[in-house]
Amino acid sequence: MEAQVTHNVLDGVRERVRMEPTLRDGHIGSRPVPFIGNSPQWLAVLKRAGQVAATEATTCLQGESGTGKEVVARFIHRASPRTRGPFLAINCAALPETLLESELFGFERGAFTGAQQPKPGQMELAHGGVLLLDEVTEMPPTAQAKLLRVLQEREFLRLGGTRPVKMNVRVITATNRDLFSAVAQGRFREDLYYRINVFDIRIPPLRERGQDIVLLANSFLEDVARTNGAPTTRLTSGAEAALLAYRWPGNVRELRNVIERASIVCEGPLIDTEHLSLVVPEEVSPLGSTDLEVLERQAITQALRQVGGNKVRAATQLGISRTQLYTRLRKYGLQGA
Repeated sequence: MEAQVTHNVLDGVRERVRMEPTLRDGHIGSRPVPFIGNSPQWLAVLKRAGQVAATEATTCLQGESGTGKEVVARFIHRASPRTRGPFLAINCAALPETLLESELFGFERGAFTGAQQPKPGQMELAHGGVLLLDEVTEMPPTAQAKLLRVLQEREFLRLGGTRPVKMNVRVITATNRDLFSAVAQGRFREDLYYRINVFDIRIPPLRERGQDIVLLANSFLEDVARTNGAPTTRLTSGAEAALLAYRWPGNVRELRNVIERASIVCEGPLIDTEHLSLVVPEEVSPLGSTDLEVLERQAITQALRQVGGNKVRAATQLGISRTQLYTRLRKYGLQGA
């Protein structure tokens, strides 16, 4: 039932994208990333995003770098009543304190040396839409204090200004750090934490979304072919097994880069393991480990690598039936579809 509700929300967003050609799929950086995934972990994220989209609740997205936090923010934007408004994003870690404040709130003429003309900030430019504050935990203390006041009062001053500007923006924040730990360590204001964390969504790392990996890889292959005007290449079973066995420290962003590079170096219609440039370390459990599920998962991924992804041969090597192998592949999220 929950999966059906999530799919209904997702279908609604896809229909809106189809009806409005000016809208594009979500992005990671400048790269398009479709809302793809059937894993329970990803569907749970989309369900929570769909629940909060219809509200004005300040939402905080937490997850490792490259997991698709901006993709989820765009999903919320498109599923919300603000869908026809702009979606803007600013990386709080990429700018020094003075530049961050002028980018957020804008400035008046003469506010500082070189300010020849007034300039609106992202808060104004995002009027009627959504503003994503990425890496919000990297915001300096004075900027945190100003942001807290803006979220409370729903108005702000441009740098050097005296007239308050009303704010009509939904703010979504994102971070790859643990917010609670940042508060405990004194690096993030506790009052701002409660203000931005009204509704939190954890974005799982790609290694926890095993059954989405091949789906995403095939989508990236289609996108690369479309961009380059070339025929779409396909993954061999061995390449799929290698993708499933890899830990993906860079998450979806890394997967996109690996697939794009592989599509360039392969000289035919098939991408095999040697085209992926992946270094898959041997998965050795700590001495004395009693986690049987971890050991079983490691044995399956290792067997698949050794037989190039052939599931019949892998089952024989493991001493189990093909049905038992498929059951375990589903259990550990190792199936590509």
